[in-house]
Amino acid sequence: MRLLAAAGHDLRTPITRMRLRAEFVEDDEERSLWLSDLDELERIADSAILLVREESGKAAPETVWLDRLVADVAGELKDQNLDVTVTEAQPVSVRANRLRLARALRNLMINAATHGRRARVRVEESEGAKAQVIIEDEGPGIPPELLGQVFEPFFRVDPGRRQNIAGAGLGLTIAREIVQRAGGDIKISNRKDGGLKQVVELAKVEELAAVKSAAE
Repeated sequence: MRLLAAAGHDLRTPITRMRLRAEFVEDDEERSLWLSDLDELERIADSAILLVREESGKAAPETVWLDRLVADVAGELKDQNLDVTVTEAQPVSVRANRLRLARALRNLMINAATHGRRARVRVEESEGAKAQVIIEDEGPGIPPELLGQVFEPFFRVDPGRRQNIAGAGLGLTIAREIVQRAGGDIKISNRKDGGLKQVVELAKVEELAAVKSAAE
């Protein structure tokens, strides 16, 4: 983790130097290609540093109303012209760091709205005192033989398309790290009728305890 963080930090200086040099490339198309590659390198460096922070962070958990948090994140992404819709939101609370959980949910919704064209989100209570956020999309899904790799750092289903959608390939890795630190897990599977299904599962906080915490 220290090596990854150091590499992320150290990459920033040469990237800045290369960006300055790229600005002097006379051919417009060639300059645009250089700048696009440098943008991707910068995203990778920033994401690597963020991953290390999530791995080593110890932010205190709090009681979070999951339905409200999902609505806030979805509204924020809709404002960014992403097709994200909350179709159902049962009131349920969990214990997690609010800012980090929002980051995880944001990563998953962006994944569905970009790679899967649109995200349909619902918040439900499941058996065993669990709360679930279910995010479904209408994209091509993931080949079954690759599903076990989706949480690996820098994983991409089709590396040849990496320039089409911005990202460093760490969104799912970071999301799972955040959710697991909150005592939950993320499961990803292909839908029978096409698209991908991402399920975030967390322990539910009993309603009385949640109300008491909110009042405090």
